[in-house]
Amino acid sequence: MESGEGGGQTSAGDPVCWLSRVCPECGLLAEGPVRAVCSRCGAEMPDREGER
Repeated sequence: MESGEGGGQTSAGDPVCWLSRVCPECGLLAEGPVRAVCSRCGAEMPDREGER
């Protein structure tokens, strides 16, 4: 979190829940249904809890 102009807290970055959509090898953010392997480099994608 970062401080805003008024001294309040502002959120920074994207939600952590998107982490399972990021390829650990090339950093591609998967759009649409997440597959078992990355569509760019073929690396295994992280498991999504409760969805596989």
